[in-house]
Amino acid sequence: MWNKAVACFLMVISSSVLAVPSDDITKLLSQQQQAWNRGDIEGYMAGYWHDDRMRFVSNDTVRYGWQTTLDAYRRHYPDRATMGQLTFDIDEIKMLSNYAALVVGHWQLQRQKDNPKGMFSLLVERIDDQWVITHDHSSD
Repeated sequence: MWNKAVACFLMVISSSVLAVPSDDITKLLSQQQQAWNRGDIEGYMAGYWHDDRMRFVSNDTVRYGWQTTLDAYRRHYPDRATMGQLTFDIDEIKMLSNYAALVVGHWQLQRQKDNPKGMFSLLVERIDDQWVITHDHSSD
């Protein structure tokens, strides 16, 4: 009887430990969406790992580094009209450990001239007690 109680307790503890990071990751993406929709690209980039090893893959391009990615965003989205309104829809957050998760979802921009959309997969890691995107693969 005692072993069953201990096993149940450990299952409850382990499932609650994994539930909290997914809430933090959802909050991270929500903060990014809000920053984007304010026209704040730097605020949007706060969700990414501020490191030269951060990777961003889109179409035929692989970018390495936080600053390189920020510079590319600034070039591609020079004003509020090109930025539009961003929406993220998260399909799945798969916890790989207490310190890493795979996030898969859809993105869409609402703009006056068009409404581009696509998918993303993110590797989100807990670094220095903060959840950050270390690898982003986004497609149209």
